[in-house]
Amino acid sequence: MPMAMAGTEIYVHTLATLQQKAGHEAAVITPHIEHYRPGRMQSQYKYDGIDVYQFLETADPTNRQIHYGQKKPEGLDNFNSLIRKLNPDVIHFHELNRSIGFTVEHVKNAKQSGAKIFLTMHLSSYSCNTNVLIYNKELCDGIIRERRCTMCAYKNIFNISGSIIKPLSVFGILLKKAAITEKIPDGKIKTLLSVPVTISRIQTDLKTLENNVDQLISYSKWYRNILVANGVAKDKISVVAAALVTVVKPRIDKIPRKMELPIKMVFIGRIQPTKGIHLIIEAMRSFLPGQVEIDIYGMAEDTNYYRKCIDDSKGINAISWKGELKREEVVLRLTQYDIFCLASTFSEMSPLVIQEAFAAGIPVLASKVYGNMEQIHHNVNGLLFEYNSVPSLKEQIQKLVYNPGIIQDLQSNIVTPKNFDIINEAYLKIYGGDRIINE
Repeated sequence: MPMAMAGTEIYVHTLATLQQKAGHEAAVITPHIEHYRPGRMQSQYKYDGIDVYQFLETADPTNRQIHYGQKKPEGLDNFNSLIRKLNPDVIHFHELNRSIGFTVEHVKNAKQSGAKIFLTMHLSSYSCNTNVLIYNKELCDGIIRERRCTMCAYKNIFNISGSIIKPLSVFGILLKKAAITEKIPDGKIKTLLSVPVTISRIQTDLKTLENNVDQLISYSKWYRNILVANGVAKDKISVVAAALVTVVKPRIDKIPRKMELPIKMVFIGRIQPTKGIHLIIEAMRSFLPGQVEIDIYGMAEDTNYYRKCIDDSKGINAISWKGELKREEVVLRLTQYDIFCLASTFSEMSPLVIQEAFAAGIPVLASKVYGNMEQIHHNVNGLLFEYNSVPSLKEQIQKLVYNPGIIQDLQSNIVTPKNFDIINEAYLKIYGGDRIINE
């Protein structure tokens, strides 16, 4: 912060704030990636009372050698110098990359400092190259398998389909085994054929992390199970379940609204393909005026996806674009709606916005992916529709249109989310050597 204000940044900010409040010294370290913000580095500044330190990273973000693990990030020495200067007791990583920013190499270097090392996994990329965790339209078991994962990457990242996927995967694996891949000149062909190299690196990096951290921390049970299935020792994993990351009370009494048409739906978040806004827009075309409407809150972004969503929604009066919403306003604003719609097209770890919806007293209509399914129980505190399926999404909305009273039934089963204080307490126990499995 303040350059980035997404879920992970908010999570870290809340944790550091509570740690300070408890009397501990807490600071944030972040890389200044010169290629993204040339000349704007601040070696130290304060944000909301928290010291933020930056170290310089000069590597080109497109450098594939770093991505394939053939070259280390250029800013490692700068990172090491900063660690020596701060001399922390605990170094707690939140999210790693396979190119620049924080990487497995930073974890290995941090381990040499003598501090206790922890990593909270906010995404499933530590075991899945696509983060989707869907294979052949079914939830994937998450176990790293070279050939299957390569085929999945070709489909979900490169948009390759049909009979070519299988031979292409076999060819790429053979090139990797013969150590030929790294000799191919940089370019699109090398990127395509290097997928098996990336899969192997994911597997190797996961073992390296297990050997260099005191605890790996997941805030979902489903991902803990996937880590174990991939050979990570159970005693190296703690589960710190999701809680409400907000400064408001965990629950705001929702003023009962007579359940009638139109059904008032809402989405709040990033306008990007992984959030499935395109699925929502397509589904809304099927409904008559006055049946259902949705307000979409999200920052206007200079992307082709954002522009396409705006264009595709033109003429659909039931869709309103509301712009960005301040974090402190989210829960209170949600109380004005009947149901939150989250059409995730990948397996989010444990979407924090679901906790915010429950804090506002409204149920969630979401896609059947791991992170959503762990918090939402179909026909209990929300509704689930089939992954990436517009017909299934329409079916669930139609159910509400035919019987709006369902929403009140779902509301009655919502459990008040835990406050983030519980997460802070769990982390302090973990720092002290405890393993948390039931938080």
